[in-house]
Amino acid sequence: MLEVVWALLKDLDTGKKRMPPTLLYNEGWLLRIVMHWFSQNQVTGHPLSFQPGAEWYSEGMLSSQFLPVYRGDELAESYTHADGIVGNISVGQAGKGDVFLAEPFEQFLVLEAKLFSKLSAGTKNAAGYDQAARGVACMADVISRSGCSLKDFKSLGFYVLAPETKINDEPSFAGYMQKKSVHQKVLSRVESYKERPDYPEKRSWFEGCFEPLLSIMDLQLISWEELIEIIMRYDNDPGKKFKRFYLRCLAFNF
Repeated sequence: MLEVVWALLKDLDTGKKRMPPTLLYNEGWLLRIVMHWFSQNQVTGHPLSFQPGAEWYSEGMLSSQFLPVYRGDELAESYTHADGIVGNISVGQAGKGDVFLAEPFEQFLVLEAKLFSKLSAGTKNAAGYDQAARGVACMADVISRSGCSLKDFKSLGFYVLAPETKINDEPSFAGYMQKKSVHQKVLSRVESYKERPDYPEKRSWFEGCFEPLLSIMDLQLISWEELIEIIMRYDNDPGKKFKRFYLRCLAFNF
């Protein structure tokens, strides 16, 4: 059956219309290719470089400090689906795709992949709680549930991968990815619980885990074009193929 799947995917380049080409040519597959390449190649000093023993996972679920405590909880949110996770991770402890950290607790990166879409501006129950703030807050929750210390980590980061033109032209990317913005949005999320009995717990988590994480972690916007250049520099032929794949993604998703 895998041979059939491969043949059907190859047909997407022949003009045969059996399925939308965006099932393959999309930001999700761009990100998987990038994570796989970095897992196989050491690029000294790059934020996506893998620490020894690190793994990657696509579409993993990150826990939240704001999960529902009763049916119909008007402040709650569900697990967050992360486009990509890199680090010392364990998958599927509570469900099929939930992600926990594992020893030696050296790396934890969360990656969001974009082509033409923006970072989301909020959630159903928290209109101003944007995607960057939520992603970092979920990282803090995962760390707090894993029983590790921030001192253990050598690499902590939240990264948004997007086209260079999108990074330059879309103000929300740069705005949402500022630590001041992330701090303010998560604080506002915590303060929305002020009249609830679990507010002291939320405030303790904010001060004891979230703020220390935010102070030391890396937040960056990384362009697909920069990644293409890096891959071509280290591995020219795969780099050229990745560039062609990227250009098809742009064409089919425009």
